[in-house]
Amino acid sequence: MNEIFTLLRHPYRRYVLYHLIRESETVDFDTLTASLANWDADQPEESQTINSTTIEVQLRHMHLPKLADAGLITFAQDGQSIQLDGINGLSQFIDQAARIDGHAPPAAGD
Repeated sequence: MNEIFTLLRHPYRRYVLYHLIRESETVDFDTLTASLANWDADQPEESQTINSTTIEVQLRHMHLPKLADAGLITFAQDGQSIQLDGINGLSQFIDQAARIDGHAPPAAGD
């Protein structure tokens, strides 16, 4: 459980998973970064990152490697492609987090 909550703790890691699940199971780094920067700009001011360069650095050096180490994505440090490898039984947690974050339609009865 600790690993699951650690993986889903940061909104950027959740956003990467949402994007790969809902948009395309493979995305290039620049497209993902631009999409995340647009999403970040729509967040409340206190939650926003300073600029897109900061987002790029955080994705490349912190968030994508953490998701790759967990076996959720494949990301080559020298490549531009990020691919969903599977959510390894995390789907119920990701679905619930997506609903809370407003990235998925509410389930019946919500």
